[in-house]
Amino acid sequence: MLKPATYFRLALLTGASLACISAVSAQEAEDPSDELRQQSVVVRGQFIPDEKRSTSEVSSLIDAKDFQVSGDADAAAALSRVAGISTAEDRFVYVRGLNERYSSATLNGSPLPSPEPLRRVAPLDLFPTSVLRSILVQKTYSPDLPGEFAGGLVDIRTKTVPDEAFFEVSATVSGDTQTTFQDGLLYDGGDLDFLGVSDNVRTPPTLGPDGPDANFARELTNNSSLLITQEGTVPADISLSATGGQLFDLSPDISMGVLAAVAYSNEWSTREGKRGFGDSSGDGLQQRFENDLYATENSVGVNGFATVGFDLYDNHEIRGTALITRSTSKEARTEQGIDFDDNFERQDNIEWFERQLWTTQLSGEHFFPSLMDLKVDWRASYSEAQRNAPYQFSILYQDSGQGLQTLANSEDTTFTFSTIDDDSTDLGIDLELPIMRGADCYLFCETDLKAGYAYLESDRLATSRIFAIEGLPLSSTRIDYLFSSLFANGDLDSSSIGGDQFPEQYVATLEVDAAYAGLDTQITPYLRGAIGVRYERAIEAIDTRVIGGDPSQNFVESCIDREPDGSCDYEYDLLPAATVTWNPFDDLQVRAGYSETLTRPQFRELAPTEFLNTETDVVFQGNPFLINASIENYDIRAEYYFGREQFVTFGVFYKDMERPIEEINNRSGDEPVTTFINVPSAELYGVEMEYEQALPMFDTFGLDFFRDRDLTVKANYTWSDSEVSAGRNPADLGLTTPEFCAQFSEECVITNQNPLNPEPFPLPGAGLIEDGRRLQGQSEHLFNLQLIYTDEMSGTEANILVNYASERIRSGEALALNIPAIIEEPPLTVDFVLNQGFDFRGGDYEFSFKVKNLLGDDYEAYQERGGDRIDVDVYDIGTSISLGLKRRF
Repeated sequence: MLKPATYFRLALLTGASLACISAVSAQEAEDPSDELRQQSVVVRGQFIPDEKRSTSEVSSLIDAKDFQVSGDADAAAALSRVAGISTAEDRFVYVRGLNERYSSATLNGSPLPSPEPLRRVAPLDLFPTSVLRSILVQKTYSPDLPGEFAGGLVDIRTKTVPDEAFFEVSATVSGDTQTTFQDGLLYDGGDLDFLGVSDNVRTPPTLGPDGPDANFARELTNNSSLLITQEGTVPADISLSATGGQLFDLSPDISMGVLAAVAYSNEWSTREGKRGFGDSSGDGLQQRFENDLYATENSVGVNGFATVGFDLYDNHEIRGTALITRSTSKEARTEQGIDFDDNFERQDNIEWFERQLWTTQLSGEHFFPSLMDLKVDWRASYSEAQRNAPYQFSILYQDSGQGLQTLANSEDTTFTFSTIDDDSTDLGIDLELPIMRGADCYLFCETDLKAGYAYLESDRLATSRIFAIEGLPLSSTRIDYLFSSLFANGDLDSSSIGGDQFPEQYVATLEVDAAYAGLDTQITPYLRGAIGVRYERAIEAIDTRVIGGDPSQNFVESCIDREPDGSCDYEYDLLPAATVTWNPFDDLQVRAGYSETLTRPQFRELAPTEFLNTETDVVFQGNPFLINASIENYDIRAEYYFGREQFVTFGVFYKDMERPIEEINNRSGDEPVTTFINVPSAELYGVEMEYEQALPMFDTFGLDFFRDRDLTVKANYTWSDSEVSAGRNPADLGLTTPEFCAQFSEECVITNQNPLNPEPFPLPGAGLIEDGRRLQGQSEHLFNLQLIYTDEMSGTEANILVNYASERIRSGEALALNIPAIIEEPPLTVDFVLNQGFDFRGGDYEFSFKVKNLLGDDYEAYQERGGDRIDVDVYDIGTSISLGLKRRF
């Protein structure tokens, strides 16, 4: 039986062959005169958009008009409407069922650093749609893109200089049924918390020469505003923004444009639900703990954007862009329930996280008619991402029959201070030389030769320090009073949880040199082909360190390609890509493509230290023995355009993955932990369908009431499936684990069972993961529907949006520990958006009304086996309502 990959190869070759036969037949049957040939080109493909016709790649584009219609405030929310894309944590995009690890994000073509401790991809909720021109999602690989490509590439494009002067301001007030004007869990904090600035209230105290002492502990605990949580009424959400631009004609040949934007938002959310964890017991599940969750988070966003552009002599453009975006999260959270020893426990957490990303970019586009119409595009950017968590307080209470009391164990009352500094430098140049063969040509008449070079360096410094309070007795006294009384008697001290037992810091770097060459040619008037190859030389290395130790003695060093002497070396990759686009008749395009790409481990996955995922409160442990995953990509898609911006598409895709990286469950005592492994192999395949059509209501109903009123329908659906191969079981072959892994290393995974002294420990994949299960993050069904009603005369625009993603694996199972996978069900959301333009006293206004999650669907993550279910993370989301007003001058 043929593998799916073989079918794709046959289809690709057959499609190209049929296209050539059709083209030759058409040439023989038609009048070869230039006039008739030119007329046929005009008729065929008249509705295909220029961007779709000029590229051989499968892509999706959403622009500023789409942002307004959907009412999405950031890039992550807007991308959830695109075919084949779902979001996780409302920040990261999953393309074609592959999580964010397998996708790349760029800003105007430049890679971005990330302020997230557990990911190298920048969270896309940091980018407000108010400063964006469009977002391009490319789903088939081309050699001008970075080689880390599997699901797709998301290019966020900021606004360019305006054609005329304008200025607009907007304000929005909103709330949701779960949070707004309801009781929430709050704490005071600092005076500038409403701006997302922690001022000096969270500054860590100075360590003494011998480490933390009583004075250090006193400074940690002397501010009750950072220790005490209380219930209070949660206010409404607000957001403000202003955008303006101007165009200046400096001379007949030179013009300069300026555009700037600023925005501020202050939003609240409360989560009430359940948290738990279990493992297998016989044919069912055994619950290790179940807690009630109660948390309130205040998110403050501040961003600014500016761009300056010069148009020079019609053939040259130079742009300078600067963007800074900042998001601060302030959360109070409590969990309580029965632990594994049947004791009632309550854990209180107070957290503050500052995420910031700023980037500067200088770019140019040049056209040289005197050099055979050579086109040159270049870019240079420097970006920094930072995450600062200056004060995280956690305390555990327990009732062992004597009332709820603090615990004497010092590790149950901790203060954490962590920082991440991530920066990236990107340089790139792209050259395109068109070659035209004249009017009498029929085959290979237009060919674009392409070549380019790119350099990327990404560096990260991550530090996490934990301090524990010692000498804390069993007590039910309010925590700030307890600290005060103990300090008065000199009975309290602190210590650092670190050193060899918890490496506090890692330094990471990724350096990539890349060059590519290729051509894009019009084989016949109706057949287009592109072929190219990308060469990458890369090195990725991580040093895990003990703070205060000898910098020359790395605690642990991890790298992708290690020499026999233990040193890190460069890796070299050649990544080919080929696509064919055929326009057989009218406005139908058929595309087929093949490419080879890779995915590198993320910094955090390689570092053998522990880090807490603040979204799920699960500890991550890195694996320094991860290697690159390699992917073969196959795509076929048919696109039929029956009107301007009206089309239906149908596509099939298949991916053959070797050594993909998966996150699997683990456990430390009774506490859930996750780690990472390279599974032997996996396959991903599916189909995508899109439909968009404008339905003039007057033509349908024939009544004057419906004149100038239209209904636009947009829908897309993606079905996909995947299979992870675990390999064979050694027992079935009569082999021990060492014998099996020696003979069949490709069916074994490398784990690290001692984070403090890493040694590669091979295990059969069949003993860790379930053979044939889906890939982590892959949903079988993705569906989007938009119904857009427009009334041009009255300026009314109403929109109903439906978004659905079926269940997916949040983290994989660990068979050796009897831990089942954690499954998550994203909520089915139905939204309503109304935009109404109107004039008031000569002013141009727009009123907006939005209702999100009309059905009030909830978030659910759980473990399931043998009919038993344990809720891992379940909470209500609520229905949100917002009112907005925009004024344009």
